[in-house]
Amino acid sequence: MNHKKSIVFLMLFIIPFIFVSCCNCGSNNETYLNGKIVVVGNEPFAKLALEIENNKLYILEGDELIIKELWKQQGNNYSVMYKQSRVESGLPILVIEKALPLSQEKK
Repeated sequence: MNHKKSIVFLMLFIIPFIFVSCCNCGSNNETYLNGKIVVVGNEPFAKLALEIENNKLYILEGDELIIKELWKQQGNNYSVMYKQSRVESGLPILVIEKALPLSQEKK
């Protein structure tokens, strides 16, 4: 009987702990990166990318309307917001949800 009480006590302690430690509720995983919109690769395999300060490239994927607009903005500086990223074939990919133009510096 004592053994059953110990198991019940452990389960009552462990299950809430696991739930609380794994819960992602209410977290804000939005991340922004600033860089220049560029195109990498050759046709028909060209891809839209974001080039940041240290010449690192991130392939951009996401909503069709955002991507279509960014194709027209090659060479311009943008801040992109993403919630997901992954690596495929050694290339980092950002799944963007928002893209905001950065003000151009006057020369």
